[in-house]
Amino acid sequence: MRFIPVLASALALAPSLLAQLTPAQKTADFIQLVGLYAKNYAPYELRRDVFGFDLYNIQSWLDQINKSTDDLSFYDICTRYVASLQDSHDEFITPSDFEAFLGMDTDIYDGKVLIGDIDPFILPSSKYPFQLGDEVVSVDGVAAMDLVQSFIPYAVNGGGSKVSQLRLAAGVIMDRFQGWYPLATQINKTATVVIKRQSGTTQTFTIPWVLFGTPFVQEGPVPTPHKRSNALATRGAASPAPTATPRRTAPRRQSNPWGTWQGERVSTPEAVPAYMLGLKKLSYGRALAPARHLSAGIDPYGANFDPVFNPPTGFRLRLGAGAIDQFVSGTFPVGKSTVGFIRISTMEPNSETVALTQFNKEIAFFQQNTDGLVIDIMANGGGNGCYPQVLGSAIVPYTFRGLAADLRATQEWVVAFSDSLLFAQQAGAPQWVINLYQAYLKEVQQALSENRGDTGSLPLCSETFNVNPLTDSSGHNIAYTKPILVLTDNFTLSAAEVFAMELQDAKRATIFGTRTDGGGGNVVEYDGNATNYSEGTARVTESLITRAQPVATPGFPAGPYSLFYDGMGIYPDIVEDYQTLDNLLHGGKTFVTDFSTAIGNLITASH
Repeated sequence: MRFIPVLASALALAPSLLAQLTPAQKTADFIQLVGLYAKNYAPYELRRDVFGFDLYNIQSWLDQINKSTDDLSFYDICTRYVASLQDSHDEFITPSDFEAFLGMDTDIYDGKVLIGDIDPFILPSSKYPFQLGDEVVSVDGVAAMDLVQSFIPYAVNGGGSKVSQLRLAAGVIMDRFQGWYPLATQINKTATVVIKRQSGTTQTFTIPWVLFGTPFVQEGPVPTPHKRSNALATRGAASPAPTATPRRTAPRRQSNPWGTWQGERVSTPEAVPAYMLGLKKLSYGRALAPARHLSAGIDPYGANFDPVFNPPTGFRLRLGAGAIDQFVSGTFPVGKSTVGFIRISTMEPNSETVALTQFNKEIAFFQQNTDGLVIDIMANGGGNGCYPQVLGSAIVPYTFRGLAADLRATQEWVVAFSDSLLFAQQAGAPQWVINLYQAYLKEVQQALSENRGDTGSLPLCSETFNVNPLTDSSGHNIAYTKPILVLTDNFTLSAAEVFAMELQDAKRATIFGTRTDGGGGNVVEYDGNATNYSEGTARVTESLITRAQPVATPGFPAGPYSLFYDGMGIYPDIVEDYQTLDNLLHGGKTFVTDFSTAIGNLITASH
């Protein structure tokens, strides 16, 4: 299904000819945004001491605001301020659904900006003969890597690591979503793209921008309340109401080598008791849902049910072909051994009940029929932080440490935990839930009374820090006991990192791939009220996930902050980068061969 884009002439609106926010309004909104983070942002000290950004030092930002002459420049300043945190979970979002797309996705492979996907409906090969793996040299006369560097502040939906920032910024070259890139409307009708073919020849193409949504050019005029007025003046020149962006798809492959179901997957939402809402908020962490932007190049979590690589030789599919399947799973041979494989694409499945039933059934099968297990969590954007803990109980045959975090102490959390405690008591909730809310409430109140920013480490999913292995109805331990290899990349994020962290800290699995993104802590979205006059939205990290013990991460200092993975990610035991031209062109054949060898070695060492 195709959608009609907006007319390019809509971009002809000149912001300078329209009324803008006043300097006082912009300053007031920025101070409000700073206050939101000053009050609620848990990793403040870590970002100041390890990453060198102090969100309290705002004079230079105020100077920029005072010099700004239009609304879009102001939004850009707010965006860059929050982006300076280099935090996967934290973004400032402009109230716009506008998006401009050049029909292809670009990514970083072997340190170059290469074409990773092409929409044949927008860019038919008869007119645009470039291919996957060709290099983008420049767009509108600006070198591709220079564009990448300039777009780093708009690398949203991840970006806790330098690698993630570069890859997401490469996606912005071809896909400009105004919600994350305020200046997205500042484009011509066409773009001049210079592409170096793999044959070595260089070609220049003129490509029209395909536009979606409504261009956002100004927020003002917005009336300023007066002390003498009896009522607020009627707002003038209101911005158009947000509309849903039409969904477009750009599959990464023209064929599906996994043989999985490609239709709409069945969603069975599960009701959550009112008394569990506080726990759910506390344990939620994932990349920003792709509600508006829809290109795989800028959103690595949008269409990732299948692995990014082709199946190993001899792979036999078990789960994935059914509409209700929550995983891709199967077996494949490595030498004389049989290896199980399961892909966990999200930590927020359509139905946790269905997903856990399927997962436990697969693990039981693997225990009886395999010699080792590969678990793929590449490009898993996270979700419910307690879900990985439950998955872990099926594959760790001994007690391990579950999800825990330091929480930013605020009166809002006092109210949330007090309300949840009341609901739990009235609803006859399990005693452990009541005990947990009582402990949370006490810790937050104590932190506030001592004028501390954060609480101590708190268990988030159960009354204690410990998680016991899965047992059957008779109490027998039925957790998987064979070697495990976990596949990660820089887009393994948030709750998916919790899964890798718990297995690594428990010394239960070998991590294979690249350092994960470093998105630690729950995230809360202040929707449309992060800034009053400009209607900005912001997402804020309100806790810091703690590890079982401090872990040294290459490139980062030792010390108290090594107890957290925020910003540092989970470092693999075996380092291998998937982002090579060879893997792009051959379905990850080298990567698959190497992780097959790795699990084979683990199996051999276990005998």
